[in-house]
Order: sequence, then C-alpha cells, then structure tokens
Amino acid sequence: MNFEIIFVFAVLALAIYLFVTEKLPVDLVALLVMALLLVSGVISPAEGLSGFSNTATITVGAMFVLSAGLFKTGAVNFLGAFVNRIFKKNF
Repeated sequence: MNFEIIFVFAVLALAIYLFVTEKLPVDLVALLVMALLLVSGVISPAEGLSGFSNTATITVGAMFVLSAGLFKTGAVNFLGAFVNRIFKKNF
C-alpha cells in the first residue's frame, strides 16, 4: 500500500471516531476531512470543492438556513403546539 491509501484510511478512521463520539460538531468534522485531503494532496482543489457546486448540496444548505429561521422566529414551536392539540383529540 502506498502513502495515499494509508493516509485516507487514517483520515477515515479519525472521521468515524469523531462522528461517533461527537467531540467536534459533525459539520466541522466533514470540513476537516476535506481540508486534510486537500492539504495533503490526495485530492485536487477542483475535486475537493466540486461537491459545493452540486444542486443537492446547495438545497441541503438552504434547508438548514430555512429551518434555523423558522426555529428562531418561533414558527416551529407554534406548529408543534398546533399539531399536538390536533393529535391529542384524534389520532
């Protein structure tokens, strides 16, 4: 095995450990993995950043922004209380 394969397996093991233990936030771990692979030269900058141009990635990011806005405005609490009232009466 060459260096790149061993390095990728080590980064993968570190990522799995950090995902399971949640010592760092999940999004930070994902960015850390990408940064480690970019800095080490295992992947090119074009390969490393190509995932951000995918429409699915942009959609998920937009959903995080929308959900944070709904949570901060109290809309989630209002909808939760409304649904709770409905289902208490009739399942």
